Amino acid sequence: MAGLPLLVLVTVLGFTAETPGWTSADLAVGQVVQDGRNPVLTAVALLLNLGFGTEAGVVISVCLALFALVVRTPEAVRALLVVLAGWGAGAVFKVLVHRPRPPGSGSMLGLTGETSFPSGHVCLTAAVAVAVWVLVRRGWVIAVGVVLVAGQMFARVYLGVHYPTDVLASIIVVAATSILVLAGGAHHDPRASRRALPSYSG
Repeated sequence: MAGLPLLVLVTVLGFTAETPGWTSADLAVGQVVQDGRNPVLTAVALLLNLGFGTEAGVVISVCLALFALVVRTPEAVRALLVVLAGWGAGAVFKVLVHRPRPPGSGSMLGLTGETSFPSGHVCLTAAVAVAVWVLVRRGWVIAVGVVLVAGQMFARVYLGVHYPTDVLASIIVVAATSILVLAGGAHHDPRASRRALPSYSG
């Protein structure tokens, strides 16, 4: 299953990113992004920081859990699991890799925790985007999700709280966990099984 190799890739990437040469390259790319700081971009970045922080993640998870309890559909359950798995896996990798944050001198948010890899904000944003697609399978959901996730990736580096590698790894983490959740759901979905069965007219 494709999800497991992706998780292995993130693990290797996390420990590789801690090497001095990789960190120096990450800092250089981050500095290019931060050199473009202006009031408009700062306002957007701060809004994304607030909208997908830890508190927002808890609220989103609780709302999805309540929604799943009320509607009792496979899609609602999968949407909840996508968010919990993607966001949760990001937290696990933070503990496993334990990559220090970029230098505090470049941060616009002050103290934001010790660990940097991957970005919890990007993990949550990407997981929510996938969850919404699970619930509302429309093309515009994909377009909005891509823009939102890309904006969050940019914002974390722009605010000086993550390295570029951190935000890239977040996408891989959520891709992996989403594949595992959705593939497992499709495998156990009776409706999917019925659709897979050939029909006979007698």
